[in-house]
Amino acid sequence: MKKLMALLLAALLLMSGIACAEESARKTDFPDNTFVEMDPNYITGVTQRGKTVLFTYEAQTQEGESYTKRALVYVPYGYDEADPDTRYNVLYLMHGHGGGYTTFFKGAGSFSNMQFTLDAMIEKGHIEPLLVVAPTYVVPGKDEFWCAGNFWYELNNYLIPAFESEYHTYAQDVTPEGIHASRTHRAYSGFSMGAVSCWATFEHSLDQIAYYMPCCGGASFGGDAAAAAQKLADSVKAAGDTKDDFFIYAGCGGEGDVGYPGMTAQVEAMKQLPDTFVYCENFRDGNLYYTQCSGGHSTKSVELIMYCALPAFFGN
Repeated sequence: MKKLMALLLAALLLMSGIACAEESARKTDFPDNTFVEMDPNYITGVTQRGKTVLFTYEAQTQEGESYTKRALVYVPYGYDEADPDTRYNVLYLMHGHGGGYTTFFKGAGSFSNMQFTLDAMIEKGHIEPLLVVAPTYVVPGKDEFWCAGNFWYELNNYLIPAFESEYHTYAQDVTPEGIHASRTHRAYSGFSMGAVSCWATFEHSLDQIAYYMPCCGGASFGGDAAAAAQKLADSVKAAGDTKDDFFIYAGCGGEGDVGYPGMTAQVEAMKQLPDTFVYCENFRDGNLYYTQCSGGHSTKSVELIMYCALPAFFGN
């Protein structure tokens, strides 16, 4: 009996230690969410340049159809493949209608404003060094809207395990348990049609991802905002999560952005569900924020919103 009690006590202590470790990984200190325009000279004078590389992986539809996918990966300055002890946060970044995996990073070894902004944010100490994965939701033979709404399946089952088994992220392993334990070091963002994929990913990936940055688009085009908000809230409950388990920094390119009406209406509807969504100026007080910038309906808006959102997600 004494031996059994000792084993039970050891198990309880182990479980307590795991819980404390997961809790300690969660941030409690956040900068204010308030949108700030990027200084036009922000990216000048940066010397520590990251790089973009091609990443290829295999995937399947839920029906078992196999296909090969590509993504471009932003690798920060100083990343060392031989150093497994230094871990990196990850942002999965999705393009919009008509785009592809080269939308944000023009090609392996090329340079883009998005990369220059990331380089500057890291060198200036505004965020921790991170990896950014830019895939495509396109699946051969599938309708684009279907692809955007169902990318979460590929993300959860193929892209995250494939990428994070090769790169040094906070996932100690790529089992469901390992990915879940590192969810506060993972974010997902999407532009326009990619925002549709972002909201759908929120519905299906709370076990894997804690931070979301939808840009220039709501969960559907022309749909009922209240119904969309309720569906999102229902997905949180169905996953067994609460308002303390995620953060959403949403944004659009102002009233001239075609995504503005639907996105604004949806966020306003989400505010009416405070048991799930708590609007706030700082994430220590809630989990939802919505801003507008001067970029219009373009990838420039993603860059400007990211400039403010990433310090809240992965700031030093």
